[in-house]
Amino acid sequence: MHRTQIYLDQDQAARLDERAAAEGTSRSTVIRRAVDAYLEQEDRDTAAWQAQWRKALEGSAGVAPYLGEGSEYVEDIRRADAERLSRFED
Repeated sequence: MHRTQIYLDQDQAARLDERAAAEGTSRSTVIRRAVDAYLEQEDRDTAAWQAQWRKALEGSAGVAPYLGEGSEYVEDIRRADAERLSRFED
């Protein structure tokens, strides 16, 4: 265990004490369970976001098959821009 001190307002402390008494446990135990629940929810939210991101990525893969591959595509764009700009120099 790692000791941590926090400040609670009177209402928070009273409500935690009521919950602890009703469960026959300590305020610390109630707080640890609340922290665990919060962290587990954060993990679920992160996993859900990552799954949604992967689904979007997979759904967009291959939507523009007419585009060249990676560096080839970039070089084609640069070449086209250079040609376009050269017309303004003449």
